[in-house]
Amino acid sequence: MKCLKQLVLVLVIGVLCLSGTLDGQAASKEEQRVLKEYRLFKFGLTVTQIAKIMYGPSYKQHLKQTNGATVFKKKADWAKNEQGHRSRQYSFYDQSKTLPQVTTLKFYTKKNKTTYYLTEKTLQFVADTTTGLRESTRMLRHVTHIEGEETEAELDQLLSGKGLGMVALRWSWNYRAVQTKQQQKEHDYRGRAKMYVFKSSNPKKQISMTMGFDGRSKQYKLDNFSIFPIEMK
Repeated sequence: MKCLKQLVLVLVIGVLCLSGTLDGQAASKEEQRVLKEYRLFKFGLTVTQIAKIMYGPSYKQHLKQTNGATVFKKKADWAKNEQGHRSRQYSFYDQSKTLPQVTTLKFYTKKNKTTYYLTEKTLQFVADTTTGLRESTRMLRHVTHIEGEETEAELDQLLSGKGLGMVALRWSWNYRAVQTKQQQKEHDYRGRAKMYVFKSSNPKKQISMTMGFDGRSKQYKLDNFSIFPIEMK
């Protein structure tokens, strides 16, 4: 359960090795389908329940028993056992020619239990780019205009065009299914974020921006950003 900046960085590195609209650009029918399925992966669902959503009647063919727990047959990205809590992460690749994407699902158990529950999910739209992620067509006029914690509407004013363009990555987490009531009171491990990759007024550089959802104001706000050079091909 690392901080937002660290986790987003890990997700982007992984690529290189949920609002209803696409924030200013209409979603294709294919993307609408992908997002609809992604939203069906509700937090607290077990591995078996997720498998039913993904595979339908043939879901049992994709499951196996490991150390008393039901898990996917496909190889996990990693599996851990820390302080009595087991965790596993799986990445599912869709190599669509028009919309390649990776859905990453993380499962966690209650302490000293064997049933895995969905606690984190990520949808990454991949592309042959410097970051490995899909880029927005919007351009940031100048990085010095950023003050920090801009809302989507405020960020829109700093970009070319209307809206923020296509999202590169969507990520959310919710650990309440594996927490005790006391733990829920002490630590509210819930949240969501999304990342954009924008063009820069400098043709040799791009900017990635991570926006976290602020529960108090009920809107996304800029959490952090990084500037990086564009690899010349």
